[in-house]
Amino acid sequence: MNRAMRAARVLICAALAGMLAAPSCGAAELVERGVAVWEGSEAEFGGFSGLAVDADGGGFLAINDIGWIYHVVVRRDEDGRIAAIGTDWHRELPDKPGSQIDSFERDAEALTRGADGTLYLGYESLTRVVSLRQPDLVPTYLHDWQRFRPLWGNESIEALAARPEGGLIAVLEVAGEDGGYATLMWNGGDWTDGAPIDGAGDYAASDATFGPDGRLYLLERRVTFFGNFATRIRRFDWNGNGAVGVGEVLLETDPGTLDNMEGICVWRDAADRSIVTLISDDNFRSLQTTIVAEYEVRE
Repeated sequence: MNRAMRAARVLICAALAGMLAAPSCGAAELVERGVAVWEGSEAEFGGFSGLAVDADGGGFLAINDIGWIYHVVVRRDEDGRIAAIGTDWHRELPDKPGSQIDSFERDAEALTRGADGTLYLGYESLTRVVSLRQPDLVPTYLHDWQRFRPLWGNESIEALAARPEGGLIAVLEVAGEDGGYATLMWNGGDWTDGAPIDGAGDYAASDATFGPDGRLYLLERRVTFFGNFATRIRRFDWNGNGAVGVGEVLLETDPGTLDNMEGICVWRDAADRSIVTLISDDNFRSLQTTIVAEYEVRE
């Protein structure tokens, strides 16, 4: 090969490498809009793992690992960024009329709001899914109480999302041997096994939601040896039966950038921007903080 041919080959390889390294023209990204600290002095404050933002972004519902639900008021500046967060009300979730949840039944992990405003709640430990009647929040079980007995424990339903076509999808926390998260589908009757969500890698699922674009947003976390958390958000096309492909990575942080992010909601603000809101689980530890982080989806 002569010198001219070698030079041409180098230029072609460099051009190809640049094309591979460059982001796709159609790729989306998350642009940070701020990280706010939410504080509370009561003993039951903290451990938040499920989130449902109000339609106008002026507040949200959050549930925690010891079975309490909070409604929060969010004050925003003129550009829609969080200026302040304050607790509006909070109460312990009842198990059934006239009784409270005992210790094995408390582990509320996932919260979603249906198109008609119905709240749905997923639990670990005594694994179950319920709908919540407002304003008294009395639960209605969406299955026989032993339906998920094989999943009883601390690594079961971690995410719950109201599907755009109706019904629910639940996502298990830890990937199976095939490298995908097992899912469960509810269409108003019994629960059935859904298609797995691919591409977990060394992450674990922590929540999921559908955005205004009809796509599934999956929140994942990874814990380092030193106890720092890395956060990943992937977005999937949805075909009505499951997530398509391995998803588009919208966000992947270095360990310690955020905290133990366990709740996600995607909503559209008054300026027609798609906003991703995340909330952290501080594990009721003084060294961790409850934060609410927001991003804009830029297409």
